[in-house]
Amino acid sequence: MTANELLEMVDALEIPDNIIIPSGSVFSGLEALCLTCARFRTAGDLHELSTKHCCTQSAISEIVNWTVTFIDNTWSHLFDFDYAHLLAPANLQKYANVIHDAGAPLKGVWGFIDCTFRRICRPSQWQRQAYTGHKRIHALKFQAIMLPNGMFGHLFGPHKGRRNNCALLNHSQILEMCAEHAVRNGTNEDTPDEEHYFQLFGDPAYGVSAQIQSPFSGLGEHTEEEKQWNEMMSQVRIVVEHGFGIITNTWPFLNAGWKMRLGASPVGHYYRTGVLLANGLNCIRPNQVSQYFDCEPPELVDYFHH
Repeated sequence: MTANELLEMVDALEIPDNIIIPSGSVFSGLEALCLTCARFRTAGDLHELSTKHCCTQSAISEIVNWTVTFIDNTWSHLFDFDYAHLLAPANLQKYANVIHDAGAPLKGVWGFIDCTFRRICRPSQWQRQAYTGHKRIHALKFQAIMLPNGMFGHLFGPHKGRRNNCALLNHSQILEMCAEHAVRNGTNEDTPDEEHYFQLFGDPAYGVSAQIQSPFSGLGEHTEEEKQWNEMMSQVRIVVEHGFGIITNTWPFLNAGWKMRLGASPVGHYYRTGVLLANGLNCIRPNQVSQYFDCEPPELVDYFHH
């Protein structure tokens, strides 16, 4: 970000002008955001940042932890179901249109849902809850919805690494929120479900319902039409993986699993704040997902709202 973009981001995030951390050091809102971004940009030791920014390692750690906790606590409502702004019915219709125009055979898909593992250190307690036999690592798990404008419209977690995607789907209650808010204008209860609701699209594990669609699956042979349908949806669904990649490429620190110690650091806040900051960056400078679908993200001040 440029200097002006950093100032714009501080204002949008409403970070206080003067922050006093427990050790007694005082930071401005701009310093807090800059040090947080600098920390997120490297998976290395704090010594380099301490030398470069003339600040003790402990003070940098404290202000970063304070900042990520503040940002997540202040703006976490944007990850629930922002039906008045980012996920308003008119916007859902726009997302469905651009996804269909990009090659998806379905006309009502507004976003792509999936989960991601974030590796952590082996916890001293409850390690079995964090261990995933699938990946053979200790991890926290997050569920996200990628929009065609390059924004993450929903983020649920952190959750236990051992739980599967359907468990997070049920705990997040995202389908219940979709049933309430992802409704097409001009329809009513007598309208068939596939025309009444907008749908999410996920992998075969999510199944099929009025609010979510998934590819043809099963052990049997697929027809040529089913194979073609799966291929066309796969070509647009891959953007959710690109979205996860954007987060970790932008903020390499989030990949440093050896630094993620439960109980010692706000590990869950780290990833959620990384996604919020990436959403903000996308508002300033549209990412590859937004460019692929030719769908503009909202303005920064419009995205961050109460």
